[in-house]
Amino acid sequence: MPLDHNLNEVLDVNYSPLPGLQPDLGGHCWLVLFAGQVVLNDENSLWYRLDKFQLAIKQEAIVTGYLHGKAAGIVELSSLTVDTGTISIRTLLSESDPAVYSFLSHGLQILTSRREHAFCGCCGHQMQAKAGEWAMVCVQCGHHAYPRISPCVIVLVTRGDEMLLVRHQRHGKNSTMHTLVAGFVEPGESAEEAVHREVLEETGLTLGKLHYCFSQSWPFPHSLMMGFHGEYQSGEIVLEEKELCFGGWFHRDNPPELPPKFTIARKLVDLFF
Repeated sequence: MPLDHNLNEVLDVNYSPLPGLQPDLGGHCWLVLFAGQVVLNDENSLWYRLDKFQLAIKQEAIVTGYLHGKAAGIVELSSLTVDTGTISIRTLLSESDPAVYSFLSHGLQILTSRREHAFCGCCGHQMQAKAGEWAMVCVQCGHHAYPRISPCVIVLVTRGDEMLLVRHQRHGKNSTMHTLVAGFVEPGESAEEAVHREVLEETGLTLGKLHYCFSQSWPFPHSLMMGFHGEYQSGEIVLEEKELCFGGWFHRDNPPELPPKFTIARKLVDLFF
């Protein structure tokens, strides 16, 4: 059975995340990860029973919420003990609807938090998961560490019927995919100030009117992307070459290759064009 058919069976309902760890809640179905990949079952679908992997669990399995009205969890393996296929997390996200996307984003960020906060950042002692919250608590000094959320901004800059598109150095100069200016919010900075700064730093352009549109959780590893639409005000494109390898204006009727439809960058483009 093709992967997308299996996904459709669970994607027509909302994902309801738990507000915190419920150690006594058993999971009905589990998403299994190994080496950064999602493990598929024998039917080329996602879900497993946990007892199939008990001897290979890397860290404690976690029930994160309810999907399709049933308790669903996520678990990471130290070794793959079954002969089956895998799919990359990014590919799965691109094929998922909002329900599974929300489940993946939530679960992945909880796992990341467990790894990053295994030991206390204040005294170095071991941390333990706290029931009722998603915090990790130090057994020595009592320090609480909650899952990190990293605020980022991304902006569609328009000039009449044209939009500003860029290509990032991290994607490689041979990449044909064009995207939007984006970056992290700095300490003491508002999201709006971050948009103006990132656009000026990376492209040399200044913006006029700026409008907030919507946000998207992005679990690589724990970003919250805040999407904006900004109107060009002045300047010529001068790229920050450490970040960007290309930037230019494209007419709305003749766009280049754009990011996948599930990304906030593409949603911003589609909203205005």
